[in-house]
Amino acid sequence: MKSLGSILAAAALVSAAACSPDATPPARLDAQVIAQRSGTDASLRGLSVVDAQIAWIGAPDGQVLRTTDGGVNWTLTRIPDAEGLDLRSVHAFSEDRALFFTAGQPARLYLTEDGGASFETVWEDPTGAAFFDGLDFWNDLYGIAFSDPVDGRFLILLSGDGGETWQAVEDAPEALEGEAGFAASDSAMALTPSGCAFIGTGGGATARMLRSCDFGESWSVADTPLAAGRSSAGVFSIDATGERIVIVGGDFSAEDDRTGNFAWSDDGGNSWDGALEPPLGYRSAVTHLPGHPDVLIATGPNGTDISRNSGEIWVPWEALGGHHAIAFAPDGTAGWAVGSEGRITRIDLEPASDPTD
Repeated sequence: MKSLGSILAAAALVSAAACSPDATPPARLDAQVIAQRSGTDASLRGLSVVDAQIAWIGAPDGQVLRTTDGGVNWTLTRIPDAEGLDLRSVHAFSEDRALFFTAGQPARLYLTEDGGASFETVWEDPTGAAFFDGLDFWNDLYGIAFSDPVDGRFLILLSGDGGETWQAVEDAPEALEGEAGFAASDSAMALTPSGCAFIGTGGGATARMLRSCDFGESWSVADTPLAAGRSSAGVFSIDATGERIVIVGGDFSAEDDRTGNFAWSDDGGNSWDGALEPPLGYRSAVTHLPGHPDVLIATGPNGTDISRNSGEIWVPWEALGGHHAIAFAPDGTAGWAVGSEGRITRIDLEPASDPTD
């Protein structure tokens, strides 16, 4: 089984050979990949990591999973009035407090403040037409959620009180014909500490990015080069670090197709560049390794890839395999990936102890 260190080293060597014969490979990063028992066979997509010990997962049929011991144990509960509803958008604040948005109808946002012992509905769609694709927070107070278009415009909600109340953005971007978001990994939206928000779309003739840099008050749009023209194609995930925006996606009906599945921008999406060696198929989620902005990990149903040079060269991470979503603790010591059939995999990035010590 290959370690993350060997994968990163391979990526660095490929990059050096392709781009600069004098480049020095970066230091190794080691990881342990550990399969964990979820207690469900549902397809898992909503994932929020608080720290290396605490994580929450939303699942179909109103199921909520939580760990407070690094995933050694996962507690599974159900929201009483969420039977049949898929909880694909999740934001957790602590081991006690978390928000869950349903994907589909009825569109509801649930809040727990007692570790999942009880849930309160804090927002419900009055139109009967919303389909929420993402939920995130800039800090403990200011949050944002977005839905597929309602009456021709994307529905974007903002909160300034930690998610207890929400207001719709006036004059949100108009949607193109067939355009929508994707709730494949709860990562089709990325936020920056300075107040920017980037939302990926697809399903129409063009895959686009909606963008705001005033905490969601006003919006503009930009085209992207990702796969488009089909309801199954577009931008599925965004990662924003510093000035760099990274997007992944493709066509989920063609899992092995590498066409239009990755791009990056250093100017807010006004221009885009691709990869010399893109990820090996449709990818539903991408993230950078905290503390290592040049290290990117992208996952999808048919596998996971890693880049050590900001996305220029991607190589497969065979030990991790295919998942729907991936996220890391803010301190970068650990993370999780989740996928089909209740699959949960912990990624432990703390250096392994020397048995001779």
